[in-house]
Amino acid sequence: MNKTSNWADEVDEEPLPERQVVANSDGTKTVTEHRRTNSGRTVRLTRCIRDKVVHEHVNRAVAERKQWAKFGDERGASPGPNISTTMVGEQVWLRLSQYAAQQQKEAELHMQQQQEERAKAGKSSYILCRVCRGQHFTAKCPYKDTLVPLEEITGAAETSADAGDAGRSSYVPPHMRAGAKPAPGMRDRRDEGPTIRITNLSEHTQKEDVEQLCRPFGMTERVHVAKDRETQLCRGFAFVSFMDRESAERAIARLNGYGFDHLILSAEWSNDTR
Repeated sequence: MNKTSNWADEVDEEPLPERQVVANSDGTKTVTEHRRTNSGRTVRLTRCIRDKVVHEHVNRAVAERKQWAKFGDERGASPGPNISTTMVGEQVWLRLSQYAAQQQKEAELHMQQQQEERAKAGKSSYILCRVCRGQHFTAKCPYKDTLVPLEEITGAAETSADAGDAGRSSYVPPHMRAGAKPAPGMRDRRDEGPTIRITNLSEHTQKEDVEQLCRPFGMTERVHVAKDRETQLCRGFAFVSFMDRESAERAIARLNGYGFDHLILSAEWSNDTR
């Protein structure tokens, strides 16, 4: 005989034990929880947790922004992003210049060369022999008994020159002075090929960039990129000399108004070629 069950006879499910957290002597925490499965069984879950503090160097503005109080629907929420309302994207690094690494290497090399030159100049200014101009004392020079001091030789030469030139003018043309470079003549100018002038170049443009830009139009004879003396950056224009006039004309036709390094170039004949 089947008995009809009464709702009063049904026993309510026992409540689950509370979550327990026990601190251990080694700095860890033991967390004990109870859960009920779909089949009605009660299981106990025990976890051992260790808290680890990770220090990260961030920008000062980013650190201050993390301390701001949340507002709107997130007012009063715990610190940090909430996965239900915030989607954390991939970190993207902004690269401002494609020549940043090359410029940094050139700056380091230039600084190293300056330090070496200063070190050499400092060493040479301390000790200098008057006989052989070596980096030792004059009294310890091995050639002091066989050589005449250079100061006496130069002094005698200047005295004889002054005596021989007493009847003539003392003016010396610039191209005949000591260390002067010969000025380019008209023949040298005629030997130069047709030259074009490319303007509106970026400050990071190098000589190799201009050579690669003009290579499809013909063989180049000379490429000169104007640079600033202090910063060694491009001043915005360059001169390119081609072997023949037809190549230069093709370069002007194609490069005038051409986009290069996010800028619009301008190409024309140089003043000497006109």
